[in-house]
Amino acid sequence: MLSIVVDKIRTSFEDLIRDKRALIKVLSIALILMLALVFKAYNSGQNDIEVEAASENSEKETSREVCVDIGGAVQRPGVYRVAEGTRLYEVIELAGGLRSDADTDSVNQASYVEDGIKIIIPIYSEIISEETPADDPADISSSGEISFSGIADPSLVNINIADKEQLKTLAGIGDAKADRIIEYRSKNTFKNKEDIMLVKGIGSAIYEKIKDKIVV
Repeated sequence: MLSIVVDKIRTSFEDLIRDKRALIKVLSIALILMLALVFKAYNSGQNDIEVEAASENSEKETSREVCVDIGGAVQRPGVYRVAEGTRLYEVIELAGGLRSDADTDSVNQASYVEDGIKIIIPIYSEIISEETPADDPADISSSGEISFSGIADPSLVNINIADKEQLKTLAGIGDAKADRIIEYRSKNTFKNKEDIMLVKGIGSAIYEKIKDKIVV
């Protein structure tokens, strides 16, 4: 009888041991699966961070800004910071738009702007005297100056063709400013007298002194 009880106790104990081993195996497998899921989630998060960082860097590269200085016939001349790839008409809009005397025929508003450039919107001015009859022998030059028999007043200085010494006869124009006028017209044509103010160092004060002495 005692041996039967001992056998039952031993059998129960062995079953308990087997159950514990099975439980340990199950727990071990569950732990391994959990670790695998955590590792996978971590790697996925790292990849997302790398992709996001790459995307931010790409956006920074594509949204690089440039500085543009615009002047001339715009409402608010000055320096503007714009995105790379901006076109000239967009910079003009930032500067308040064109003035009524802007010469748009000389400007390609669809062109792209570049960093550090200086843009001058030229001024268009055409003076026509309504009082001059059609059969009047007086002619009107492109600057609005009236000459007779097609001959301009020889006392006036044509800023498009005058040499340095002739330019220096104008009030406020010395060697440096005369050189700047010649340098400017080597790349641009003075379409009207006011254009001389596009030359560095020649402002409205000097223009008022010489406007009656120059033609184009």
